[in-house]
Amino acid sequence: MITVDPAWWEHLTPPDMHPHRATFDAMMHRFLGTARGVSWLRSAMTPDGLIRVRLGQPIPVLHVALLGGALPILIPPRIIEPEHRALGPTAMRSGRPLAPGELALCPEIRFELVTDPVMLDALRVGAFDQPFVGVTRPAQIFSTPAHHLLRPTSKPDGAFVLYQHIFGHAASYPDDGWFYVGVTTRRWQTRWAEHRRAIGSGSRLRFHQRYRDETAADRVSYVHHKVMAVTDDIERLYNTETWLLEGHRQDARLLNMSAGGRAGRRRTPGASSLSADASCAPPPRRRAPRLTLDQLNAIRGLEALATASEIARRVAAASPRQVRDVVAGRTYRNAR
Repeated sequence: MITVDPAWWEHLTPPDMHPHRATFDAMMHRFLGTARGVSWLRSAMTPDGLIRVRLGQPIPVLHVALLGGALPILIPPRIIEPEHRALGPTAMRSGRPLAPGELALCPEIRFELVTDPVMLDALRVGAFDQPFVGVTRPAQIFSTPAHHLLRPTSKPDGAFVLYQHIFGHAASYPDDGWFYVGVTTRRWQTRWAEHRRAIGSGSRLRFHQRYRDETAADRVSYVHHKVMAVTDDIERLYNTETWLLEGHRQDARLLNMSAGGRAGRRRTPGASSLSADASCAPPPRRRAPRLTLDQLNAIRGLEALATASEIARRVAAASPRQVRDVVAGRTYRNAR
């Protein structure tokens, strides 16, 4: 029977998920008995395994959720939609290029814990598509390329991690919320605990401020911890962080305040990245909501009268950065 690696499960998942490894294994075994599971496994067992997907096809994610003390369930995969965009390989392992509209995605493992009573009550009566109100314990989601847990090539000691923290609610679940990209030479869980303390102590960093604001507005029903790459080559990982941030720089939901990388936030000359490697290619994200012409006219009319934060609140923009990009002419330059 195929199972996840115990040492890597303990190393990569949040502590609350550690006792549930056997539960995940049992659900994975059930999934592997399906035609989609068989296809998923062929690529999931290799570090550079990719699955070619087209519009209307499922994203190759094995998603298991544990709802309180109830039985675990398999969450159906999302479908590739026209607004999805992805960073990653432009060809399959064979060298065959992708056709227009195709994406090459690595199979992913995802585990979710839902413990908040408001969410559990709503889910029990089938209210899956409504925003949750009054959530105090957002759902925890963990995901990573499947080969990290099924066929690891190293021991956890000394491993460096490239990760994302994604959070939001309602339609942004589970990949399309606000997000922060980071690299750590320690366990990512340690770094997350530091972020949480900084959020609680009033840090003004964009990531911490946005998390506080969204929580206060009752707009955080999930927090998704995504481990995208694991390696012992720290320079390669720093360069990959920079590549990812460059690729998402125009996304108003990105919360990083620097360009990433090592000190100086620049790529290390001569060092490679994982940018074309299936091992770190993130699943596709929906594009940030586009501004309407009425919103654009309102932003331009208010730019001399209010701050970007106030304008964003008044016109329901995605963020103050989206407003600043319009005012500076970086986006929507020709939309009048």
